[in-house]
Amino acid sequence: MEIPIILGLSAPIWGGIVLFLLIVFQILNGMRVIKVPLKAHKITAVVILAFGLVHAVLGMGLWFGWFTLG
Repeated sequence: MEIPIILGLSAPIWGGIVLFLLIVFQILNGMRVIKVPLKAHKITAVVILAFGLVHAVLGMGLWFGWFTLG
């Protein structure tokens, strides 16, 4: 299976960038710098978990040779 390259970076790199931004949002939300409802905080936690799993699988797949860059 080939992993796409988007704007010069592979999909796991973009996933890591999105994951970092989501974690920063979650931290700012927890510190009450950004005020959002508790429901949004919980949804963001689930999205972080999903992105983290996909990011990890793609990264490990590239490392162990399960996937190739396309």
